Amino acid sequence: MRMKCAALAALAVLGLGFSGPVCAEERFETGFRFLLGFPSGEFRRNLDRTGLGADFSFAYHIPRTIVSAGLSFGFLIYGSESRDEPLSSTIPDLIVKVTTTNSLLLGHIFIRVQPRTGFLRPYLEGLAGFHYLTTDTSIRGHDEWGDALSSNNFNDTAFSAGLGGGTKLTLLQIRRRDRTDRFVSIDLDLGVRWLKGGKAEYLKKGSVHRENGVVTYDVYKSRTDLWLAGLGLSFSF
Repeated sequence: MRMKCAALAALAVLGLGFSGPVCAEERFETGFRFLLGFPSGEFRRNLDRTGLGADFSFAYHIPRTIVSAGLSFGFLIYGSESRDEPLSSTIPDLIVKVTTTNSLLLGHIFIRVQPRTGFLRPYLEGLAGFHYLTTDTSIRGHDEWGDALSSNNFNDTAFSAGLGGGTKLTLLQIRRRDRTDRFVSIDLDLGVRWLKGGKAEYLKKGSVHRENGVVTYDVYKSRTDLWLAGLGLSFSF
């Protein structure tokens, strides 16, 4: 953890050493990032898997300040398994694909502090929200008719709060034609977040057992602490 914090601090110092185009007074920002999720503590001991997913955000820049406020929503897939089964005992010649997916949905509000000028603009943020852990099973034909049926096996929700940081690299700026000296800016966004999640019950890959037509679950319970690493694009306007 100390190495990660030191790397984040070094990245912020590096960003402060570069100057560049002015971001003027763009009021809004939206973005998306691809995510890697690393469970921590007892959450990691239970899952021992890296989650893959993405998040989407929208923020409002408070005029003439370095402060922004916004919303962030994301998801991680931390386990999935599929098998082929006959649709029923009376229709054994129709084979469908049965998929069980373990997911973590994330929703947070955040406050971010970030310089408004420079090619590299480091930022720090505080977040509060929730973790929603869910396991769902769906059936799909091997042709193109898509998911026919789906069912939720298990779900739970936990409060989440944490800190984040990173930097944005300006890729492109286009001056707007509305005589306001404002720009449309496209930035590369590289960041990390540490989220301390409350206790929740959840399933993982291999937790669903089927025997003689009866389904049973191995249910795990722990805190849902999580590291997130993200890379993507943001758009200011």
